[in-house]
Amino acid sequence: MKTFEERFTAWVDGQLTGPDLAEFEKELAAHPEAAADRAEARKLGDLLRAQPVPPLGNADFFSHQLMQRIAAETPRAAELVRARAWFWSLPRLAFAGAACLVVAGGLFKTLIPAAVPPGEKSKYYAQVVEAWPADPSISATTVYNSRDNVTVVWLDGLDYIPASYALK
Repeated sequence: MKTFEERFTAWVDGQLTGPDLAEFEKELAAHPEAAADRAEARKLGDLLRAQPVPPLGNADFFSHQLMQRIAAETPRAAELVRARAWFWSLPRLAFAGAACLVVAGGLFKTLIPAAVPPGEKSKYYAQVVEAWPADPSISATTVYNSRDNVTVVWLDGLDYIPASYALK
C-alpha cells in the first residue's frame, strides 16, 4: 500500500480516481490544511509551466558541479568505494587461497583411500589360484611382485590376441 505522502502527491496532481480518491478524501478530513496545500502546489506548478526555461550555458560544468556537491554531501559513497577496493585485496586473496587449500586437503584425506604399506595385503587383494588356457599349445604362468603388490599373467605360445579381448 502506498504511503500517505505518495497518495497526497497523486491527489495534488489529479491522478487519484474512483474508490482510491473517495477513500483518500475521507482520510483528508483530519487534515483541514490539505486543500490549501493543494491550491498552492497547483498555483506553483502553473507558474513554473508558464515561465520559459532558460538555456543552460555550460551543461557539462553544471553537471560536474552538481555531482561534486552530491559526492561531498554523501560520505557513504566513499566508504562503499573503500569497502569494494578492499574486497579483492591481497590479504583477502591470501585468505581465500589458504581456505581453498584446507578444503582441498580435507577432501583429499576423506575421499581418496590411503595407500597400503609394502608387505600388507590390500582390502582389494585377489590371488590367482589356477590359470589354464583352453588351447593346450598355450601355457599360462602367474608372477606376483610383493614389492609393488602386482600379479602378472604370462601367456606363452599365444600368436595373437582375439578382438573380443581388446581393451575397451
